[in-house]
Amino acid sequence: MPNGEKIWIAQNGQKSGPFAEEEVRRWIAEGRFGPDTLAWRKGMPEWVPLSSLFPETPAAPPLPPAPKATASAPAVFVAEDRPGPTYSYDERAPAPSPSGPSYASHDDYAPDMPSRRDLPAPPSMHWGLVLLFSILTLGIFTIVWPFIQANWVKKIDGDSKATTMLVAGLVCLIAGEVISASSKGAGLGGLLSLAYYVLWYVSYFSMAGSIKRKLADYHLPVEIGGVTLFFFTTFYLQGQLSWISRWKETGSSNPKPPKGAFYFLILIPVFVIAMLAAIAIPAYQGYVKRAHEVEAQRGE
Repeated sequence: MPNGEKIWIAQNGQKSGPFAEEEVRRWIAEGRFGPDTLAWRKGMPEWVPLSSLFPETPAAPPLPPAPKATASAPAVFVAEDRPGPTYSYDERAPAPSPSGPSYASHDDYAPDMPSRRDLPAPPSMHWGLVLLFSILTLGIFTIVWPFIQANWVKKIDGDSKATTMLVAGLVCLIAGEVISASSKGAGLGGLLSLAYYVLWYVSYFSMAGSIKRKLADYHLPVEIGGVTLFFFTTFYLQGQLSWISRWKETGSSNPKPPKGAFYFLILIPVFVIAMLAAIAIPAYQGYVKRAHEVEAQRGE
């Protein structure tokens, strides 16, 4: 390995560095690093054991138990040229294979991997509250809240055009309503209203694409179903954002974001209609029967 290369070290779910080669060799000799300690330097495709980088370095004899560290004791892995704070992994490291130790790729431990703490905080309101406020405001909240969602997407994806499409769609909706008020503008007003819905859906699918693409950089796979997004747009996407917000705060991706709950919402009006039909149909049949009896009595 060329002299002067900076080396990163991974131990116990933490990475430290970069360190100079001379420092790493000295720490190996002191027994601070074992031969199986993972290391990585720029240009390497994956993390490898230190014994692969320094095969000529003899193994150090085992050290006696170290005394208890005091509060003022310096950390083992301190480097003046460290580019930033040490990151802890958001996901648990894979278990070792029965056939031998397995080493994570540099994608899992790469120094430039963004931390979930660097992610802008998503709007975390529960989708049920968004639905409730939309009902209480007669749909006005449903028009306002997408702009809040699109504003967050813009923070993680500077190329997102979702906000622009929402604004254009709202302009089309207002213009369509105004033009439709006149007797001669009904056709044009209808086309503008249709343009609003097209822009609405395009903006939401654009936001979904940005979220899936950008959250992949944080090693968080986001699955947004196209069918569910089409039928439940604002509320379904908000369920995803609340899940992302919880992951940012806790590092846990379980439980998964809601999906089946939205289809349950469809069953509620179906159930209500069925109940009303079960009550109304027998009552109507009884009314018809009584009406025929009254007509029959009049005929006699």
